[in-house]
Amino acid sequence: MKSRYSALVLIALLAACSGIPLRSLPRLMQFQNELLNANPAEFMFAVQMDARMTPPAGAVPTLQLIIRPKEPGAFEAIDKKLPMRFTATSAGALGLAAAPADRRWLIYSFPAESQAELLRIQGQFKRIQAREQGKGGSLSVGISQEGLAVSDPAYANTRWESWLQTSRRDGFFELWSGSVAELLKQAKSGEASRVQKSN
Repeated sequence: MKSRYSALVLIALLAACSGIPLRSLPRLMQFQNELLNANPAEFMFAVQMDARMTPPAGAVPTLQLIIRPKEPGAFEAIDKKLPMRFTATSAGALGLAAAPADRRWLIYSFPAESQAELLRIQGQFKRIQAREQGKGGSLSVGISQEGLAVSDPAYANTRWESWLQTSRRDGFFELWSGSVAELLKQAKSGEASRVQKSN
């Protein structure tokens, strides 16, 4: 069945998409289908950052899923945030290139609770598609990652790279890259936008 859901892939708390490599656009175009059929145990998120930077204690990236009907009331909207957890798996074992000496990788995956919730959402979405017979809606996907960055001028111009894997078979692709300052600016802009829309 042809999906009539419009997919929006938004990075850093639904902020602007500057910093997404052109070579990644084909993967992003398939992201809706990949995510809704992914094995949650294989979903991983990796960040390469300045080796001197240590994320705040307890900070982890979060996957946000928002599914809304085209016609209000057609079905109950879904708005979920699924936290990830740090994993000690080495970048090399995952097919990621070794980080330069002055940089390092941090790799995250879903804990059991988030895996179970993603499975539930996948099933719910497929039931909605079948029941609504293509009436449509929107699917927004965001990855909140700015909480990992340290707001310190010493790191402002250092490079930040985000990589995503939806399946082991397909491996990682670069999701976003830019400076730490750009990452934090986009996150702040996204927050301001949501505040304005809610007023």
